[in-house]
Amino acid sequence: MASRSTRNKIRFQAASAMDDLKAAQVHLTQLGALADDNSPYIDDNLPVIMVSLESVRIVLDQFTEGL
Repeated sequence: MASRSTRNKIRFQAASAMDDLKAAQVHLTQLGALADDNSPYIDDNLPVIMVSLESVRIVLDQFTEGL
């Protein structure tokens, strides 16, 4: 079995990070749905977290393009 090059390993790690961020968005969306507007704490803080996470995803996507 041929070993993967370092470059491919780096690309794999970046793709895995993106997959994990997408999964985190799904989990946070489900968290918000479960709260069903009954938690002011979640209602106040979750949108900020979601926007921040989306910003990280955008930056990671741009970063990955350069790899």
